[in-house]
Amino acid sequence: MKCRHIIYFVTLFVISNSNKIFSQSITDTVIINKELAQIEKLLERNVDSAGISAKQLTKKIAQSTFYKGVSKSYLYLSRYYTLKGKVDSSLIYLPISIRAAINTKDTTLIVNSYLFYARNLATNSKYEKAISQALIAQKLAENQKNTKLKIKVFHDLGFIHSAMSLHHKSILYFEKGLGISKAINDTFNYANLSARLGGEFHYIGQYDSSLFYNQQGLSYFKMINHKRGIGASMVNLVSSYSALGQIDKAIEMSFEAIKLRKELGDDYAVTMLKLNLTDCFYDKRDYQTALELAKECEVLAKQQNESELILQNYTSLKKIYHQLGKNELAYHYAEKYINYRDSIFTTSNFKTMHELQAKYESEKNEREINFLQAENKAKELQAESERKTRNYIIGSISIIALLIAVFTVILFKRFKVTQKQKTIIEQQKEFVDEKNREITDSINYALTIQQAVIPHETDLKQGIKNAIVVFKPKDIVSGDFYWYSKINQYIYYVVGDCTGHGVPGAFMSLMGINYLSEIINEKKITETDEILNELREKVIHNLNKSTSVSQKRDGMDLVIMRINTHTKELQYSGANNSIYIIQNQQLKEIKGDKMPIGLQSGDEKPFTKKEFLLTNGDRLIAFTDGLPDQFGGPKGKKMMYKTVERFIIENNHKPLTELKSVIENSFHNWKGNLGQIDDITFLGIEI
Repeated sequence: MKCRHIIYFVTLFVISNSNKIFSQSITDTVIINKELAQIEKLLERNVDSAGISAKQLTKKIAQSTFYKGVSKSYLYLSRYYTLKGKVDSSLIYLPISIRAAINTKDTTLIVNSYLFYARNLATNSKYEKAISQALIAQKLAENQKNTKLKIKVFHDLGFIHSAMSLHHKSILYFEKGLGISKAINDTFNYANLSARLGGEFHYIGQYDSSLFYNQQGLSYFKMINHKRGIGASMVNLVSSYSALGQIDKAIEMSFEAIKLRKELGDDYAVTMLKLNLTDCFYDKRDYQTALELAKECEVLAKQQNESELILQNYTSLKKIYHQLGKNELAYHYAEKYINYRDSIFTTSNFKTMHELQAKYESEKNEREINFLQAENKAKELQAESERKTRNYIIGSISIIALLIAVFTVILFKRFKVTQKQKTIIEQQKEFVDEKNREITDSINYALTIQQAVIPHETDLKQGIKNAIVVFKPKDIVSGDFYWYSKINQYIYYVVGDCTGHGVPGAFMSLMGINYLSEIINEKKITETDEILNELREKVIHNLNKSTSVSQKRDGMDLVIMRINTHTKELQYSGANNSIYIIQNQQLKEIKGDKMPIGLQSGDEKPFTKKEFLLTNGDRLIAFTDGLPDQFGGPKGKKMMYKTVERFIIENNHKPLTELKSVIENSFHNWKGNLGQIDDITFLGIEI
């Protein structure tokens, strides 16, 4: 099938150029090659100048039969439009580059043209066609000894899978390319693939790995003074610093990267950086500056016509207006986000596949006609010969012909049945894939909602010395949650573990946060035991309509701490969960009541409260059972609470930020190659 694609492009090119195929211009190929080299350099330094030169050159040699020059000039023109964020324009010229490349029989040029076409198709959400073009390139590259070409294939396959949000698969492709680059000391590709890996680890929430690879990419790009690579690494580092809470570093890096990208003429990258800068100012609670940037980005994102940028901008505007108390505008942009997202995923990307299928059927019919014509001619000659042969030879030939005919009919029928079954299976697969994408998008939007109500780590530090949180959902959204509220001199900290995880658990967590806000912020109930009693009553009344405890066990385990910032008094209540107090390097577990927030067996008793006097330097720790219940280690067993307690006390002399890294690294080392079994939340507070 892939060979037919190549034949098809060659045929198209010959037909469309039949009037000029023998009239190659006398253009000096040496001069053209020099101009191409100059454009390639300009693409790294000044995109607008490269675009002007590429347009002039394509116009100059469009009628030439110097196919290598034609292919490269259109390829560079497409790269210019891509860097300017005009993917639709880029897609117009790439088929021309491919057709000309095929005429050169230069495999490297053919592969590069197919790969760049595939990347632009993926950027434009035409994933099926992108994969088909990439597979053609991969097949051609497999038979070559060009190692750098294979690195290029792995890089672009990673890019395409990243565009499809298949980030774990994308990481595998980028790591393969990185390994080859290291083996052959290819500094550019090592830097480029490091930067790509930094972006992918950011997508899957592994921010420490993301920071490592982004810094590695920037270091190697600076080593070879590659300005575009330096700019790309800066873009990634902005995201890494933001995710790790280093907002001032992210803002400083953003302004530096914007300046460099403007020098290069990269409108798309400038837009993306300003969107990230918007989020940075939002995290610093400078909502007015964030709003000004977001409005500017709304215009820039639409100019780029890039769905990911537009969706990110709508999300930012929704959050900012919500914080500014302009809920009507917040709702307006939330609705625009949903409508625009739905329009993307209902747009058909299968038109090209149908065209390819029609071409295939046409070629098949043509071959069948030629076969029948040849077969009829053979029968005429056979009839002439048969009249001169004996009767027994005629009988033998007739029997053989009959057997062949029967066998052909049987095979043809079986072929038709197989084709029909294949079509049905492909249609079912397309349907299932589409539904999976819709479900994943809905869950990702649920994540946006959950992230909007769960406080940022910086919010937890108001009124106390320091605070950290490790929050790792098992799935995209979490049944664990943590919450914070400050009322007068009281600060409330809550860590909850709802029934289940994933989407059901996330709904429970949103309900718990909503009820807690109502009880504490609106009803002004201040005592921790009374808060849990009221929360339990609401959960039972609104969630468990049946009174059958054996059938209804939905609810949550939870701890709530109230700190008086004036007197440093701690009041604590717990539902099935404990907290830990560290005083004078001694770890003390404070257990809660053995009751859930929900229905239970036996009599329902009121929750109790416990009070302690804290001093400066004391630490409070609370965590859900996802961490101690994680399987792993050398024997594949649970980590257990005593192991977690040991990690805490052994590292208590370190700053809280380092304790956070210890907990995260200990979890990853313990888990190893095993899957995460539950949501994980770990809260640390220092007085």
